[in-house]
This record gives sequence, C-alpha cells and structure tokens, in this order.
Amino acid sequence: MNAETKKFLKLYFGVAIGVWLVFAFTLGPGDLSCDYRREYKEDHDRYLQIIKSEPYKRYVQRPHLNQPGSEGVPADFADQIAFVEEYESRDEFRREKLRSTFYTVFFQFFNAGLVIWLVWRLGRKPVLKILDNQIHGLRDKISAVRNAREAAAERRRAAAAKLEHVADEDHRILAEAQERLEREKSDLEEQQQQRIAIMKRELEDRKAEEAHAAIMAIKAELVNDAVSELLQRYQQADNELLQAKLVDAFTADLEKQLS
Repeated sequence: MNAETKKFLKLYFGVAIGVWLVFAFTLGPGDLSCDYRREYKEDHDRYLQIIKSEPYKRYVQRPHLNQPGSEGVPADFADQIAFVEEYESRDEFRREKLRSTFYTVFFQFFNAGLVIWLVWRLGRKPVLKILDNQIHGLRDKISAVRNAREAAAERRRAAAAKLEHVADEDHRILAEAQERLEREKSDLEEQQQQRIAIMKRELEDRKAEEAHAAIMAIKAELVNDAVSELLQRYQQADNELLQAKLVDAFTADLEKQLS
C-alpha cells in the first residue's frame, strides 16, 4: 500500500466516523428515542401488538373484507383500529417517525456515497482497466462478426458468380448442341436428297435398260418371225432367182427394222 492510498484511507475513515458521530448525537438513534419509549412505552407496545396481528394486516390489505364484526376478527377490533388511528395522529409520534425516517434515509445515502467514493478512489483504475478490456473484447467481437459477415458476403458473391458462369456455360452448350443438330439435320437432308437423286437416276437407268431389253426382245421376236416367214417362203419358191430376191428383201427389211 503506497503513501497516497494510506493518506486517502485516513481521510476516508475520518470523514465517515466524524459524520456518523455528529448525526448520531444530533438526530439520535435510528429507532424511537429512549425518552419517547420511557414516556409512551405502554401505548407503543400496544400499538406494535395491534399492527403486527394477522387481523389488522388483513384489514390493511383488504379493508372492505375485514371490517369489525366480520368472521375471524376480535370482538374489540373496532377499538383497536380506533387506537391505531389515534396513536398515529399524535404529534409526538409523528415527530419521532419523521426523525427516524430522516436519520435512516440520510445514513443510507451517506453510506452509499462513501461506498461510491471508496470504489471510485481505489477501484477506478482497475474498473477502468476492466471496462477497457471489455470494450476491446466487444470491439474484437464486433470486428469478428463484421469479418464473418464480409466472408459470408464474399462466399455468396462467389457462389452467385459460379451460378452465373454455370448458366452461361449451359447456354453455350445448349447453343452448340442446337447448332450441331441444325448442321446434322442439314447434312441428313442433303444426304437424303443425294440418295433420292441416285435412286431417281438408278430408276431411270433401270427403266431405260428394261425398255432397251424389251425393244431387243421385240426385235428378236420380229427377227425370228421374219426368219420363219422367209424360210417358209424360201421353201415355197420355185427357182433360185426368187429365193435370192426373198433373201435380199429379208436382209433389207431386217436392216431397216434394226436401224
């Protein structure tokens, strides 16, 4: 304990004891004074007995339910109430009550002031240090909460950016797929057109071949018929000159048909 603290404690206890002694001798005791008790002891004892009784307590709390003559109250309850009212209206009792109340209230405030003074003088630095530590701790918590909020906001922004990127990527993939489908559709249509053209050419070629084959078959049949007819007429001819004419006519007619 340093010299400054010792000096303060001497002053503190000197002021406290001095004020206590002055007011104790000036205002008297906190309860009723000895002179009053000696003069009104019998009346005061009766007063205390009445106000501490259960019927009177119930009467104070609910007067309309605990009037004299009610169930559970003494027969002389009306006299007791009248005595209490008369006793509390006495000037001597009121002065004692006022003095006692002032004495009690003063010392309550005085004691509180002494405690505040003592705490402020001796506990100011520790209290301020504690308050500073609490303030720093609170600031650290606020900073931690702020950092956590900023980190959460950053994570939300990153998640939103990822979602936006995913949406753009989905759109790009969809566009590429659509383009590929269109290209494949165009290729399929072109291939289909080519196949149709090839089929048409093959059909035309087949028709031409079949027509040529039919013509050749017809010509062969005509040739066969002509040969049969020539042989028949050749056999029926009488001389070689007629036969030679028939052969020449058949040859000329055959060349004409085949041309």
